[in-house]
Amino acid sequence: MTLLNVASKAAALMATGASVYDIHSIAKREANIKRESNYADDFIAQNIGASKLNYPGAKHNDIKQWIMDFQYPLQLSEVWNTVSGYTVGAIKGICYNFATLGFSALTFFAKRDGMKKFGAIGLGLSVAWDFIKNSTNLFEKTDYLRR
Repeated sequence: MTLLNVASKAAALMATGASVYDIHSIAKREANIKRESNYADDFIAQNIGASKLNYPGAKHNDIKQWIMDFQYPLQLSEVWNTVSGYTVGAIKGICYNFATLGFSALTFFAKRDGMKKFGAIGLGLSVAWDFIKNSTNLFEKTDYLRR
């Protein structure tokens, strides 16, 4: 194994690991947002429905209270919202890290030295661009009042 092989594979593995960590954190954030917002919507809908009594009798009030306390469908919707939110977040994370993952794959799996060098240069530029864009405010709009 040459030094280029070892260095390119190490760089590809580190960049892929960082991208996977970023994808996972974006997916967890999206899952929590979707779960919490849908839980709030379900809770409000259940409370609005439960606050309306068709008949002012104790029997109907007890039935509506039992329905409010019955949490099984709400837990199913929480699981569904968490899974779907995680999936959406993972897709967003993959889209955000597409160039880094692509150059990492090219660097790791390339057979010829020229392609490995191209992948390593592209990977370096991708990581540098990501650092400059997301770690500094060079490309941020600073005057929010003007269009």
